[in-house]
Amino acid sequence: MPEFPKELVFRPTRDETYIAFAAAVDAWSKVEWQMMFLFNSVSTPTDLNKSGSILLSIIGIQAQLRVIEAAARSHLRKHPDLLKDVERTTEKIGKKATVRNRIIHGRWNETHHFIGEEYQHTEPLRTFSVEQIFGPSYTTEQERKALLGKFLFDKAELDKAAEMFEHLSKTIFELQFRIVSAFLPRLG
Repeated sequence: MPEFPKELVFRPTRDETYIAFAAAVDAWSKVEWQMMFLFNSVSTPTDLNKSGSILLSIIGIQAQLRVIEAAARSHLRKHPDLLKDVERTTEKIGKKATVRNRIIHGRWNETHHFIGEEYQHTEPLRTFSVEQIFGPSYTTEQERKALLGKFLFDKAELDKAAEMFEHLSKTIFELQFRIVSAFLPRLG
């Protein structure tokens, strides 16, 4: 049976992993912030407080996305390309929300890495599983890798999630900007 040393070696450190978790959560909050601006641009363009209050009163991201789409169908009926982009973007948000939920609603565990009987290092990771309280099980490194980014989130996967959420936030911002620009008054 493998033997654990008295003092575990964390690689990456616990702090680095927890900071990566915080960065992923922060990056998702930017997505939600941009969703509010997107909803504003297709619902009450002159009143951010009103549209923000409406969107934030809706519980659940999927419901919020359906409301954004409904408002977009009305507001963008003469702009089918923009409407298509809203639908594509809300679909992306919905898919990324699954990753966000698994990160947020996961549990912290420590995984111990061995080569044969020799202890190598320990990593904290965020695990998500509906069926198993301590997360999905795996017995090989190949099985572990298949779960990374889906049900297991080590520092590297948390960093990837943060980057993915940052990119999504930028995509939403750019779409919202295009919508607002399409409704600017034409001068001259």
